[in-house]
Amino acid sequence: MRILHLSDSTLPDSRIEKSAFSSKKKGDSVYFGGPVNKEYRSVFEEMYEITWTSGSRNKYQFQWNSVKKQMKKVIQSAKPDIIHAHDIFTAKMVTEIDNYPLVYDDHEFWSMLLKTKQESYRIYLRNNDNKKSDFRKFGKNVLLKLLNTRFARIWTQSEREIVMNHPVISVSKPIVEEHSKYGKHIFLVPNFPNRTESDNIPEPVYHDSLSSVYAGVQMKGPIKNVHLNFEGFFEMFQHNNIGNMVVLGWKDVSAPFVTYQGYLDRNQMYQQMHNNSIGVIPFKKHWFHRYISPNKAYEYAHAGLLVMYTSDLTPISDHLQRHCIPFEDYEDLKNQLLHLTNDLESLYSKRINSYRFAHTNLLWENFENNIYESYKAC
Repeated sequence: MRILHLSDSTLPDSRIEKSAFSSKKKGDSVYFGGPVNKEYRSVFEEMYEITWTSGSRNKYQFQWNSVKKQMKKVIQSAKPDIIHAHDIFTAKMVTEIDNYPLVYDDHEFWSMLLKTKQESYRIYLRNNDNKKSDFRKFGKNVLLKLLNTRFARIWTQSEREIVMNHPVISVSKPIVEEHSKYGKHIFLVPNFPNRTESDNIPEPVYHDSLSSVYAGVQMKGPIKNVHLNFEGFFEMFQHNNIGNMVVLGWKDVSAPFVTYQGYLDRNQMYQQMHNNSIGVIPFKKHWFHRYISPNKAYEYAHAGLLVMYTSDLTPISDHLQRHCIPFEDYEDLKNQLLHLTNDLESLYSKRINSYRFAHTNLLWENFENNIYESYKAC
């Protein structure tokens, strides 16, 4: 078969690449359509340029139609048997072009994520001086609020239509359960590492001091994602004698006990993780956490780190079971880290067990048959 993967964002994207690699193992030909990174060495036979903009994602008619013309040409060139859409924008656009066999890969649970975006925007307005006396500022914020509401309405409705009419893949059991209320063919494929990545990671070694890791993308801009809030987390390591914190993916000025490593490719990321003992997911509690399943939790475990996470991120414990430690807030996390600094032998044993559990159970290959079944359901 010929599989065309579509995305509104550029590669690298590990989920897109792993999906394509799963198809290649079965002898399928795989293609990519989206913003093209010309320096990227890909698994795809060919990569086609589709230029997405903020206006097209907002479904402004001129920009939307401009991208649609590009997508039509890509589909005509790739001649796919299946289209695998990795975001709501590309999935919706495919349905408007023609009745192609389509699988929607829901990375984020869009309708619920949009609610968090609206919540984040309300908090931003509340925390900034937006007085009605400043008429220009007030008018701008009213307009932005209306556009934000329009955006949420359009894409929430589109998600429902796509789920009802096409096979869907998603990352966590709660999302699959929600989509199953409206769709018939909903499949779980968690964001686990594949064997190609994990086989190169050696077993953990004993560390005679405590060092923790946070891996993530540095968020810029004035509006912060409310469900990804970890304000005060790095400062906690500067003042409490709970070991070092190594931050992967952020470029910033290092401080006492906090070291920023900047952007790393995936091999470098795993190497840096392997040099430490704890992998932390520190987002403060939020209602959206019951749906999300951060891939960094499973990357931590494969790298030989003991995973510590905010307790309402329940998909993590669903998968890691007893091989992870929840915490309620930063005071609880601090106390648990202080305890671990005095019990490094026990920590090492937990890391070994977590590593072995992950390398057997938390593998992409254990779920990739769900991708094949979603294609059959088209």
